[in-house]
Amino acid sequence: MIGSELRVGRFGRRRVSAAVLCCAALLGTAAASAAPYVPSDAQQVLERLPVRGGAEWQAIAALQSELAQAPRDADLAAELARRYLALFRVQGDPRLIAYAQRDLSPWSADSDPPHDIALRRAEIAQTEHRFDAAHAELERVLTRSPRDAQAWLTLAAIDVVRADYAAARRDCSRLVLIEDATIAGGCLASVQAMSGEAANAYRFLDEQLAATGDLPPDIASWLETLAAEIAEALGHERDAERHYRAALSAAAQPSVYLLAAYADFLLHADRAEDAISLLADAPPADPLLLRLALAEKRAGRDVAQRVDVLGYRLQLALDGLETTHAREAAYFALYLLDRPAQALESALANWAVQHETIDARLVLESALAANRLAAAQPVVEWLDANRVDHVDLRRLALQARVAP
Repeated sequence: MIGSELRVGRFGRRRVSAAVLCCAALLGTAAASAAPYVPSDAQQVLERLPVRGGAEWQAIAALQSELAQAPRDADLAAELARRYLALFRVQGDPRLIAYAQRDLSPWSADSDPPHDIALRRAEIAQTEHRFDAAHAELERVLTRSPRDAQAWLTLAAIDVVRADYAAARRDCSRLVLIEDATIAGGCLASVQAMSGEAANAYRFLDEQLAATGDLPPDIASWLETLAAEIAEALGHERDAERHYRAALSAAAQPSVYLLAAYADFLLHADRAEDAISLLADAPPADPLLLRLALAEKRAGRDVAQRVDVLGYRLQLALDGLETTHAREAAYFALYLLDRPAQALESALANWAVQHETIDARLVLESALAANRLAAAQPVVEWLDANRVDHVDLRRLALQARVAP
């Protein structure tokens, strides 16, 4: 994962977050018949929405008032959209993306909008997995502003997700002359982690984090999360735990991505109760509710109601009518519905769009559970071609490998 947003200036106010924050939906029991879920109890709580209070929402309200008076003010619209996107990263509420799109709508037909409008449009397209559109938007931005570090970081994040590691290296290399070495190094470490150099990437991050004590919280949380994921891939569980905890401590508000990654780590280690504790007060984002449900299932708790609600929320993805959330659909079908064949179809649809370790795991585990080993071969080939260092994925690939 690479930071998808960066505010530049020598460790000034910057924001770095996960490359691909999956706010995804999956297939549930209630969705199997395509009928909407109707609770039997009128008092049943289907979802608790985050409280819209505090300084951030006050700032948004003030910006909304200003924008209402000047709806073509690009600076106001871009700043309002940025704040919605920042909230989305910690809450996972897709309505926040819609709000950001609404404020950018005056420029929707503009092929050459103001700089910050174009950046926000690219980030929205990235979030919605419209990677080609996001890539094209960023290329136009960088043609005009070749020293824009945020644009290069976001472009690198997209290239990593699309498994174009050569392009991602080039993107990161542009940061060397225009950004702090910590940011440029973190960008490159994200690429190395997926292309046969995970040990070197982890060594750099661990040493950098130990040596640099004045990192802004968002930068520190980003690098700690990245270090945790690489340590986990290398099979260094104690180091991974240390970095995940440090990432949580550094973050003013942990992102959905961080919470999901740490929850997966705990679940892979058979620590369901710890995962439940981690997610007990987390925002009601689909990726987090899926992991909470799985943790409760493994802890022996009754998850029927939670699965029903998730099925209702993720119905379109489960019916195959919406593919943006195919990752979550595969997760839900495999781990909560015990339907590996259905999970495999969603996992393969997702793999056609993005190539992160969670995506590879879903294909491999679904194919093994469904006894359809041939379907997993694209992932096996990706692991081999890129020399991906990941102990667990290599173990799964060995089981899934089809002899020539």
